[in-house]
Amino acid sequence: MKKYEHLAMLIEKDIADQTYHQGERLPSIHTLAQQYHCSKETVIKAYQLLIDRHLIYAKAQSGFYILGTPLLPTPSSQIFSLETGNPMVKATSLVDAKHCLSLAIEEYSESSLNLSLQGVQSLRKTLADFFFEMGIYTQESSIYLIQGVTQMLSFLSSIIFPNHHSYILIEEPTYSYYIQFLKSLSLPVLTINRDESGIDLKELKSLFETYDIKFFYTIPRNHNPLGTTYPTKIRQGIAKLALQHNVYIIEDDYFGHCSSSSHYLPIFYYMEGQNCIYLTSFSKTIPYIRIGAAIIHQDFQETFQMMMNQSYYYSYQLPSLISQATLESYIKSSLYQKQVQQLQNHLKKDYQIIKKITQSWDHQLIKVISSYSGYYLTIQFLVPINLDLFQQNLAQKHIHIARNERCFYHISHFQNSIRLSLARIHSSDLKEALPLFYQTFLDTISL
Repeated sequence: MKKYEHLAMLIEKDIADQTYHQGERLPSIHTLAQQYHCSKETVIKAYQLLIDRHLIYAKAQSGFYILGTPLLPTPSSQIFSLETGNPMVKATSLVDAKHCLSLAIEEYSESSLNLSLQGVQSLRKTLADFFFEMGIYTQESSIYLIQGVTQMLSFLSSIIFPNHHSYILIEEPTYSYYIQFLKSLSLPVLTINRDESGIDLKELKSLFETYDIKFFYTIPRNHNPLGTTYPTKIRQGIAKLALQHNVYIIEDDYFGHCSSSSHYLPIFYYMEGQNCIYLTSFSKTIPYIRIGAAIIHQDFQETFQMMMNQSYYYSYQLPSLISQATLESYIKSSLYQKQVQQLQNHLKKDYQIIKKITQSWDHQLIKVISSYSGYYLTIQFLVPINLDLFQQNLAQKHIHIARNERCFYHISHFQNSIRLSLARIHSSDLKEALPLFYQTFLDTISL
């Protein structure tokens, strides 16, 4: 390792340990040269390396400053927030955000609001390369910028698909807000059970053969609320059955580009995009903008585009120009990759804590369900428990959780379980909250 690389590594460690804080001025070149007994040229090279890694930035006639801190929840000694999957806006590096927003405004200063309903072309081209790295091979002409997955789900549920089928098939449990939407419109819905092992492909085949299913809505990885990920065999099986029976797949991969699952290929890959609509969101890493993407196969684009044009008058799906420009700045500057890496490191640390603490729990009483990757995990109770009383007891200890009844279309299928989210809890708070959670559980079932 060269001397300037070693010096850059030492400074990077100080940044990670928060010896230096966001926006703080770093020591001068002269000071560091004296401190580490090296030349000024070595310090300059070290600082330039850190600039290239988007950890610091140079301010003319002033010096070098810390660009941003990791995307982490802030510690709280009062409230253990385990109920929501939406990170706080303040958890995002403000300096990074300002940097990308400034780039976005400068880049698009000559643009107007007269945009294609697909979104900014340069961003779609950028995303085509971005998705390629995830095993999603598509062209910019198939990418549509959207405000979020929820809005697109409501839109897709209401339109006629090319197969002219009527039923919507969903996993049970699944995303609670989508269940509420389906019930509000009284749409024809079928369900298939999903547990920690996945779904039964034989049952899926029977449903596809028996009913005229328009589409199957699935969250293959980092499932909400289970936190699990389908194994490769199930993803391949879903793709094969859908193509055989002319059923569309709506693949909700909302956390896909933040996931640390290795050698993962989406259902979209196995279907080569045919009969598959891929949805994702960028709001988990950049929570101050609402933006996502939908990938629509060319066979469905004419129908989709026509409905998009009609819906423009009562439901605007496109994210704002500044949101699109900001996302493009994040990706092109590699700051998005930095955010994702920091988020993955944070979650890896949290799951190490969870595994260590929960291994001492009585697994005949309680089960932890998760793929140990995304924000969510489900706690299933294997003994009778009064969930109302348990939730009240947790609240008294300032622990907030989300119950899973709302994630079942048929409440009779609900098995006693709750969802925990890591989006807003600091690792130090997690160490305190989990033992409190388990002791409260034991106290509640003993009453």
